[in-house]
Amino acid sequence: MKTLLLFVALLFAVSIHGQENTSHRKGLTFKIGTRYLGWTEVSIPNPDEYEGAISFSDDGQYGKSLRVYAGYFASPKLSLNLGFGLDRYEGYGANTAPLVVQGNYYFSSNKNSFFASAEVGTQIVFAKGPDDYTGSTEAGHVYALTLGKEVTFSDKTGLKIYIGYNFQQSRYDRNNENNNYIYLEEFNRKSLILGVDFVIF
Repeated sequence: MKTLLLFVALLFAVSIHGQENTSHRKGLTFKIGTRYLGWTEVSIPNPDEYEGAISFSDDGQYGKSLRVYAGYFASPKLSLNLGFGLDRYEGYGANTAPLVVQGNYYFSSNKNSFFASAEVGTQIVFAKGPDDYTGSTEAGHVYALTLGKEVTFSDKTGLKIYIGYNFQQSRYDRNNENNNYIYLEEFNRKSLILGVDFVIF
């Protein structure tokens, strides 16, 4: 009988502890963070359509990003977010503004869990090319996959530290006014993400 009572008491304690651990992941959530888009590779999707050799230097190809997300916890292990960002790519430069939908899955209901995220969306390119290019820019697309760790400060605040893969395609609609430059309609940028988000649960 004592063993049964001890077992029931243990289950009750674990249940209460689990409720305390999951209380921070419910309802609305907001986060803001920065990303370093390192080791960026720049390429074009259709090199056979252009005459002559086309190459991009690996030097100075990286990006910096600021992201803001608002979302909702469907469960202590799953959240869905809408995010907006401002990205600056150096090297063959571009300024982009991604608008994405992001899903987050936490491997544990407890605090300080590891998590996986995936996001997909569109982006607008603002940067202009050389002065003898005219025209406009068009929206491209973006997606990212990340793995990370949640670090909570309280039931209301914490950090998300993560690493991952980022892809952005910039699309242009421009006319080249002379033959000094090869005009490329699309650029693919593939980067390794190092990021930190401040989270409000």
